[in-house]
Amino acid sequence: MRNMILAAAMVAFAMGGAAQARDVQDGNLLVKPSKDGKYLVDNAKLGKAEFFGYVGDYVDNKKITGIMLRDGDKASDEQNHTVAITAKTQKIDAFIDIGGKEIALVDPLPAADTAAPKIDDAGPAGTSH
Repeated sequence: MRNMILAAAMVAFAMGGAAQARDVQDGNLLVKPSKDGKYLVDNAKLGKAEFFGYVGDYVDNKKITGIMLRDGDKASDEQNHTVAITAKTQKIDAFIDIGGKEIALVDPLPAADTAAPKIDDAGPAGTSH
C-alpha cells in the first residue's frame, strides 16, 4: 500500500513538473490571447488584473525574464498593450509570436505624451502687455 502511495505521489509530481515546463520556455512565460479579451496562461483564463498578478508571481518565484505572446495575430491591440505594459512594469522583456516568427513586442497603444504644455508668449493669465 505504501509503495502505491509513493508511486502515485511521484507520478503527480512528475506531471506537475511537466505542466510547469509548458508554461515557461527559454525563461519566457507563454501566454495566449483569448477571444473575450482575456489571457490564457497555464490552463487558466485571466483578466487584466489577474494576468498582471500572475506575471508578478512568476517574476518573483520562477524568475522569468520575459513574456511570449503566442498566436499574436489573434491578439487585439488592447491585449498587446496589456502584455507590453505588464512586462515593462515587471522589468522583463515582451515578445510576440506571429506566424511562427518571434519578435520583440512593441506597444501598439503607447502612453500619451506627458510633457507639460508649451507656454505661449502672452504672459501670465490676467495680465496685459
